[in-house]
Amino acid sequence: MNAYKTFAYYYDEVYQDLDYKLWLDFIEPYLSASSSILDVACGTGTLAILLKLKGYDVEGLDLSDSIIEIAKEKSKINHLSIPFYVADMTNFKLEKTYDMVTCFFDSFNFLKNIQLVNSTLENIYTHLKPGGYLIFDLFSKPMLKEYKRHKKTIKNKTHKIIWKTKLTSSTTLKHHILIQEGDIQQEETYEEFYYDFQHINFEGYQIIKICGDFNGELNQKDERILIVLKKTSV
Repeated sequence: MNAYKTFAYYYDEVYQDLDYKLWLDFIEPYLSASSSILDVACGTGTLAILLKLKGYDVEGLDLSDSIIEIAKEKSKINHLSIPFYVADMTNFKLEKTYDMVTCFFDSFNFLKNIQLVNSTLENIYTHLKPGGYLIFDLFSKPMLKEYKRHKKTIKNKTHKIIWKTKLTSSTTLKHHILIQEGDIQQEETYEEFYYDFQHINFEGYQIIKICGDFNGELNQKDERILIVLKKTSV
């Protein structure tokens, strides 16, 4: 399991090109005005904040305490009250249920094995109301190939971030992040794992939709697979 430490403070800078409108437009057809939402692996809370600004009852959860502190500060800046929790998505216990749980940006791919993927689905199931939705994403084989040797550099006046990704096995990507501030260097590494959604246990859920790259269907060249599930039993 990975919990961003130093990298937490640069998270928004690295992901500044993310088009959150795509994610909002994708999930809103499954929401009503009174929907309650838990954003699992919420990062610095951007999606949760945008959902709250639209009037939804939203909460966030992430493994990284540093990330959650930033999410709380961002919600305060926006004059919003959003509950954020530090917890492991494989076994969190919140003693409440939601109309929707979201889990985006490769977060399932950070789980180290298929057993953890399945246990996370089971745990989320217990936090969904009957008929509630789980919407999450996985990266595809085309994305795995694209990032087999990838480098991204971000420079500004005070620091530089060098993010290198390489394929270390047929199903594993390793990320190496180097942050340089003057003479100070800090490094962090993370691994992500490819999972074929056909091998995942969706027991208790109805598969509502599986598509790629926010399209209406799944194509062989799509890099991101989006999955919409509905809780089918109490």
